[in-house]
Amino acid sequence: MIHDDLAALRGWSTRQPGVRLVEGPPLTDEEIDRLPDLIADRYPYELSVPFRPEDFPVPRSYREFLRACSHLRIEYQGDGGRAVYQPVNIFPPQEVARGHAFMPGGTLYDDEEIHTTFLVAFATAGYRAEAGHWCFYTGSDVEGREGELPIMSESNDFGCDLAKFVDTGLWVPDAFNQPATLSFEDWFHRLVRVVTRGPFDPELTDEVPNSFYPPSA
Repeated sequence: MIHDDLAALRGWSTRQPGVRLVEGPPLTDEEIDRLPDLIADRYPYELSVPFRPEDFPVPRSYREFLRACSHLRIEYQGDGGRAVYQPVNIFPPQEVARGHAFMPGGTLYDDEEIHTTFLVAFATAGYRAEAGHWCFYTGSDVEGREGELPIMSESNDFGCDLAKFVDTGLWVPDAFNQPATLSFEDWFHRLVRVVTRGPFDPELTDEVPNSFYPPSA
């Protein structure tokens, strides 16, 4: 399904004026296997709960994606020149290794230390006002499909909606810990379906990540 969705996105992008789909070069399995260690080595700040490479087995369908392209983003001609369409901005390994969803040690919630070492950010969520990310969830209390990890949306920019207490391992109150999907493959399929259902619209931002969490009936 990854290759079918990539083909659909490529075909759609060629029909959109001023739009360019940027793809990174494919990775080998050896390069992909180094990603967990890269995350552990490259994050520049001290973590209250260290990141353990063994907690992040590279999901099967994410590996399939990286074998096809190491990163993916949509660029378009904006008023100030070329711009990145943030709802479709899947990071290269070097950017994944920066730990965009990690909280540095000493981060507090109601005077208690919290952490997000269980979130591996791999793409921007695309919200207009918040620097949210799509993340693999490596915790054991939510399971993905076989060979996969669940995908969660992290938006800890203006508040704290997805973190755990260091001492107890419990979620912070009202944590938004509902998975968007149970695999990268399902996440990518839904992303492509939403983005390509009509002509390119750079103003279509919040609606894309929000489509993964439709309102309850």
